[in-house]
Amino acid sequence: MTQKATTILKENGLKITQNRLDVLSVFLGSEKAFTLLDLEKIFHCQHDRSSIFRNLQTYFEKGIIQKFCNASGTAVYTLNLHKPNCNGKSYFKCNDCETVVSLPNLPSEYLELLGKNKIETMNLLIEGTCEKCQKSKQ
Repeated sequence: MTQKATTILKENGLKITQNRLDVLSVFLGSEKAFTLLDLEKIFHCQHDRSSIFRNLQTYFEKGIIQKFCNASGTAVYTLNLHKPNCNGKSYFKCNDCETVVSLPNLPSEYLELLGKNKIETMNLLIEGTCEKCQKSKQ
């Protein structure tokens, strides 16, 4: 994980620090989405909240991670599987296991309805319960 994280940091012109490697490695090692609180719990006292948040902001600005608001309004972060800034992406997030799955591009008809509006970013997060978690509840 550390080698891949190092490569991503270098490709994006970011200084390689242990904090950055640790935060990025969490995303690389999981298909889950994380909140700032989740990451704070993972790192306990190893990294402080503001350092983690600054890294999330930097990764978001560089397009390394995606940022969504979940149904409760909390910011949720996941690895960006579609660089660079591929508008029209949608994702499914399981509320039980927290796994995030990339869905196919939105239909062109949908995007055409937006006309000549200048879209800065567009992400669609669909939340629910994945098939695997549904089966485990039965």
